Amino acid sequence: MKQGGGRFGWLTILCLAELGTMLVFSNFAAVLPLLQTEWLLSNTEAGLIFSAYQVGYILAVAILSTLTDWIEPRWIYLTGALWAGLTGLAFPLWAHGGRSALILRTLAGIGLAGTYMPGMRLVAERFEASRRAFAMGCYIATFTIGTSVSLLLTSWATARWGWRSAFALTALGPLVAAAIAYAILESGAALRALSPAREVGLIPVLRNRPALRLIVAYGAHTWELMGMRGWIVPFLTASRMAGGTGLALATQHAGLASSAVLAIGAISHPVAGLLSDRWGRTRLISIIMLGSGTCSLTLGWALRWPFAGLVTLALFYGLMVTAESAILSTSIAESAEPVYLGRTMALQSTVGFSAGALAPAAFGGVLDVAARLGASGEAAWGWAFTLLAAGVLIGPLVVGFTEGGRGPAGLGRKRSGV
Repeated sequence: MKQGGGRFGWLTILCLAELGTMLVFSNFAAVLPLLQTEWLLSNTEAGLIFSAYQVGYILAVAILSTLTDWIEPRWIYLTGALWAGLTGLAFPLWAHGGRSALILRTLAGIGLAGTYMPGMRLVAERFEASRRAFAMGCYIATFTIGTSVSLLLTSWATARWGWRSAFALTALGPLVAAAIAYAILESGAALRALSPAREVGLIPVLRNRPALRLIVAYGAHTWELMGMRGWIVPFLTASRMAGGTGLALATQHAGLASSAVLAIGAISHPVAGLLSDRWGRTRLISIIMLGSGTCSLTLGWALRWPFAGLVTLALFYGLMVTAESAILSTSIAESAEPVYLGRTMALQSTVGFSAGALAPAAFGGVLDVAARLGASGEAAWGWAFTLLAAGVLIGPLVVGFTEGGRGPAGLGRKRSGV
């Protein structure tokens, strides 16, 4: 019991560090409507800038996650946190239009690549199977809370000091996180001896069919999640403006409401993880993805609902869109051969965040096409969210509803508590 308490104390501090690294994640989304006006950006250009953060992540995560097969993850984590803070400070200093913002957000994404997946590996290796999904759920919930706090803090600071000061404030988070992580990761490194891999490259990962199916489902999940996170503030802003509210006040209201939508998703990570530890992974993954897809099919068409009703629906959406994340990540880690865990997680991140990077740009493209065709605002947003639903429904198709499989824990196989 004492050992378990020590592990969860370690996890709590690691989650606090992760919260700091996430403060730069949603700052651009929080002020996107304002910057679209200030920099004269189209919806496609705005979506590309949001996606640039994921692109930077993708460019680095395959290398950095693979390196955890040979290098202690804590050193990669600390370097990534410092990088995230420095690039976060660079944005308010040097971003003056779409092109510079695109470059700086791409660089900022490298910091996330150095912290998120290496931290996830540390958690996966530290907890036994009977507690792993719950622990992973707590860690991934902090990602969700961080995106919400980033929105809330940026919206609050922008209303008082302007967006450049708000961005500088959020950039302090990763720097504080590096200091926190240094202490805990010095004494809380992975409880394993690094073993030499038998094969190089991704070939052994690509032969692992259960892991590949889960990775495809993770990509479908991230497509919907990042598309929603990138456009929830502009969507709720459009809803408020449709009711007659001015841009600045509508953006502020939308930022506060969106922070709640993102924050509530943190509840579903550990809860769904705990349920999957007891009842199995596969069926629960598919049921949740069907539920979140239904929310995507509904939300965009509800643009002109009363704002309170729309936010209520969005809050339920926020719960569903995140719930399968911890279960998917845990199942992927359990399906991997331990010596290739870093590379398996690298492929997971590359596929997932590639889909996540494409989704906001595709979403913005649908809005622009709809505007050129003269569609109503409700129709434009409705079709854009429908695109997210079409992607996430791939998940249940590849994972299915039947428990069983191979690997240390099997593809969604029910746990026995060991």
